[in-house]
Amino acid sequence: MNTQLASFVFLFALITTHSSFADQTSTDLDKLFNDLKTAQNSEAAQPIAQQIWSIWLESEDQTIDDLMEQGLNEVGNGNLSRGRDIFEEITERSPKFAEGWNKLATVNYMMGDIEASLKNIDETLKLEPRHFGSISGRGLCYLKQRRWQSALIEFKAALDVHPWMLDARRNLELLEDNLKNHFI
Repeated sequence: MNTQLASFVFLFALITTHSSFADQTSTDLDKLFNDLKTAQNSEAAQPIAQQIWSIWLESEDQTIDDLMEQGLNEVGNGNLSRGRDIFEEITERSPKFAEGWNKLATVNYMMGDIEASLKNIDETLKLEPRHFGSISGRGLCYLKQRRWQSALIEFKAALDVHPWMLDARRNLELLEDNLKNHFI
């Protein structure tokens, strides 16, 4: 399994059982985002970020939740095209469910369709402007497009929301180093 796919599967492994329906409109998110921002280290931030992902992954519709699980399984098994079809169905059925758009953005990125991924990220962020995964994902898209300054801005924005997001921090540091040394 390649590194990109392994990272994608890891993110989806964060699904946990939640006692109530949620999504990006959950009132629990404000407190969790505050806790995330004030976490003292990455170990303290990790369970908070996992709770946020858990909330984001749940809709108010069991059919959508079942489709989400199917899409995650397809992508986890390397069936990106089938996963994309399922996430497209989720966004058609539930266009106000931010995580459906985020997962579609991720699969489109993995399949090399950067423009589609950016459009999906825009939809995600309209619904959940604090979606640190999508913000960082936009940075990755900009890296693919060699839009260095735009990528830099996005990684910084992701870290403003989730200061302990290690991938965003690593990408930011590499990008800053490469720009400083004129490697890019």
